[in-house]
Amino acid sequence: MSKCQYLFVENPEKDFTRNRKLNFKTMIKLLVGMNGNTIFKELLDYEGLDDSTLPSTAAFIQQRNKILPEAFAYLLNEFNKSYLHFKTYKGYRLLAIDGSVLNIAHNPKDEETYMQSNPNNKGYNLMHLNALYDV
Repeated sequence: MSKCQYLFVENPEKDFTRNRKLNFKTMIKLLVGMNGNTIFKELLDYEGLDDSTLPSTAAFIQQRNKILPEAFAYLLNEFNKSYLHFKTYKGYRLLAIDGSVLNIAHNPKDEETYMQSNPNNKGYNLMHLNALYDV
């Protein structure tokens, strides 16, 4: 068990000690990267999980409940420390983040970006961009 994991779970001697699909690292990545979809959709979209043996929503909730809120405060503080070199405005670092969807070249063979609303329509390819700006 990693030091961070030991500090940020309800029962350090028990939680996340067994080998599971939704281990501590996977849960943190999932929770930080969620897009506001249903839990089932988020699990389907997560790269590290296999569609054929997808964990249940209940399993996700049980694993999530083992993680203390302090884990996310720690992550936010560590993230903010990485931006100490930015200029400040009246003592504050001003950062802006924007998410955008980009149309890219049509390529039905690119399964990761190809979208098709129904079988009779020509599909399209999209990429999602998250950009962080130093204001």
